[in-house]
Amino acid sequence: MGGEGHMLDMIRRLEEGRTASKLRRERTKEKMKHAQAGEPFPLPDTTPEEMGRIIRQTEEKKEADNRYFVYGTLIVIGVFIVCAVILWALFIR
Repeated sequence: MGGEGHMLDMIRRLEEGRTASKLRRERTKEKMKHAQAGEPFPLPDTTPEEMGRIIRQTEEKKEADNRYFVYGTLIVIGVFIVCAVILWALFIR
């Protein structure tokens, strides 16, 4: 019973992979046409408001990542200090 489901799942995955490969090839061909013709790639139509929102969200994400890194570093350093103090206290006695 389990074998049939596994086989059907693998057939579905293979089909999805073929479809994705075909789409990837088509996109690559389109990009190569633009590159060989020397014409610039078409830019997406975005309004100045959308660009401002995208830039603001990007900056917020950078700040959040920086805070995450700083807090993680402080926690790791704190753990090392606590371990050092405990080991120092054990070996002094």
